[in-house]
Amino acid sequence: MAHTYSYSILSAIPDRRRGERVNVGIVVFREGKADVRFAQAAFKLKALTRENWESRIEAIRERIAGLCKQPGSPADLLEKVAFVDSLIVPSGMGTLTAHSASDYEKAVEQILESLVLLPKPKASEAVSRINTEIAKTFRKAKALAKPDQGLKEGKIVRFLPVAPNEGLLADFALRNGRMHIASTLDLRKQSVRLDEAALKSIVLDKSRDVYGKSVRRIGVYAVEPDLKKHFSHHIELLSDYADETYNWLEQTKRNRFLRTMYDAMHTHDTR
Repeated sequence: MAHTYSYSILSAIPDRRRGERVNVGIVVFREGKADVRFAQAAFKLKALTRENWESRIEAIRERIAGLCKQPGSPADLLEKVAFVDSLIVPSGMGTLTAHSASDYEKAVEQILESLVLLPKPKASEAVSRINTEIAKTFRKAKALAKPDQGLKEGKIVRFLPVAPNEGLLADFALRNGRMHIASTLDLRKQSVRLDEAALKSIVLDKSRDVYGKSVRRIGVYAVEPDLKKHFSHHIELLSDYADETYNWLEQTKRNRFLRTMYDAMHTHDTR
């Protein structure tokens, strides 16, 4: 039997004066309760404000869920949701139809993917200039794994899936007992969306969930000296989720990054 549910996309406006608005979640109204899901909310808000929003987001989720235990139509409940916290603004009402629990989950995931989650990079975008240059250097040093080789070969692997269902790939990865995950960000352009830095940061953060706290998270960016200030927000965001960062265009930093990876290949780290 098909069930139809009303839902609303939740947007966040961290600073009304600036007017920047990002979609951060969904609330689905279901028989006397609300299914409240935030997706990448803290990352998106940190990209805009450089502040930590995790505890506030969780508090908002709990308040919306509690509020919607009260009787009322979805329209009435949506009006109340709008007053839960000044940060969150619900959109208009939509509907989804599901025949089973699995249908429902798929429908919610599709809505989140199309309206909330950061877009997955296209194949042509995945191979950036910095990745090509780094891979060429590793290949010349015989440190890069071949396409049919994996982590067990002890070499550096490209595009390792960290969270395949979310389209999250590590640009470079190595395991020497301990996982080493590298995310790259090419800033040799006049315009780079902050979403790109946020996506690279999410890969690093997600790698800790997947591989544990011992994972070594490395951020590598490429920026010309005269553009470093212009892209300071992008660099800071990547650095916030990396244990160490390197500018590929600074020879000293580049050598330090390469040495880090080469040394890791020839040692066994049990941390």
